Amino acid sequence: MVLEAKFEELWRLFNEKVSEKHPVFQAAKIAEETGEAIGLVFKLVGFRREKYELEAVREKLSSELSDIVITAFICARVCGINLWKAVDKKLDAEIRRWREYNKPSL
Repeated sequence: MVLEAKFEELWRLFNEKVSEKHPVFQAAKIAEETGEAIGLVFKLVGFRREKYELEAVREKLSSELSDIVITAFICARVCGINLWKAVDKKLDAEIRRWREYNKPSL
């Protein structure tokens, strides 16, 4: 199954099985997942004093970043937004911005 079809299947199941789909709850879920990812990035760059295995941190971070994307998709659908179109438009703007960017000289 292609990625977009998997997202649509997730939405179908979510829409069928979750009775309360409040946008504020979905936005809070994005914040929660983002917070978890930030903590893992801190570990990855050594901002935590505890010991951990870097590959395990990378694996967990990849999972949390995926959660952010998935949760953003669900939030967009709950809010009536076509995330595919929005991302396509935003990517065009970002590409254009970076093409026009000139690194400041020091």
